[in-house]
Amino acid sequence: MKTIRDLAITVTLLGVATLAGAQVNIPNPQDPGNSHFSAVRIVATSDMMVDRTIRRWLRSHYPGWNAEPHEFQELGPERYAVVYITHPDNAGRRIYFRIQQSHADPDDGPAF
Repeated sequence: MKTIRDLAITVTLLGVATLAGAQVNIPNPQDPGNSHFSAVRIVATSDMMVDRTIRRWLRSHYPGWNAEPHEFQELGPERYAVVYITHPDNAGRRIYFRIQQSHADPDDGPAF
């Protein structure tokens, strides 16, 4: 009887251990910059301004993270800069920045 109980406990613990390793830390897509829909808005007239603004925003919102150079993506009439950031203790993620040439934009949200 004791052997059956020990076997049941072992099987249960092994099953729980495999489920614990399957948990994935997925960032909230509604956090600023985690998707095209929640992209951080930047008003910049040159690529140099875009680069400086992105670095400053990342330093203040993701201190200690390493950022790769941004790449531009066109999605319809909108232009996005996408930055892949990494951290030794966390999974890497992409941060999206919506690039605008002027403050005149049909969206209501504030620009950074």
